[in-house]
Amino acid sequence: MADQVKTEGEGHGPRRRARRLPVRLEGRLAGRQTHAVKVIDISQTGCLVQCSACLDMGAILDLEVDLGGDKLSAKVRVAEAALDGDAAAEAAPLFLTGLEFLGLPARDEVKLRRFLDDEARRRRGADAPSR
Repeated sequence: MADQVKTEGEGHGPRRRARRLPVRLEGRLAGRQTHAVKVIDISQTGCLVQCSACLDMGAILDLEVDLGGDKLSAKVRVAEAALDGDAAAEAAPLFLTGLEFLGLPARDEVKLRRFLDDEARRRRGADAPSR
């Protein structure tokens, strides 16, 4: 499913426009308040984060993510948010939030593209049968 590319659909809300790569990255969202987040998946157009706060739909925030030594800084819009059912056993509720990148600066777009390409290549190599 991670390789599936989705487009705008009828009556189903926002759809993915780029292949997403499952990851576990530390990040930070800043707006009126700052929230630590875990990036669950990422693509050229956005990402899914896990956060302790339910963020307002449409909110514009600043996201910082550590891409393995490279910092990605992006302006993002909250596209959707929901209670994370998989984290229900946690003491405090966690939320999954879909974030859309809003015009990444060129240098950050290059960093993200390089990270996605390198990570996909690394995973393909790990999946290759050993000889």
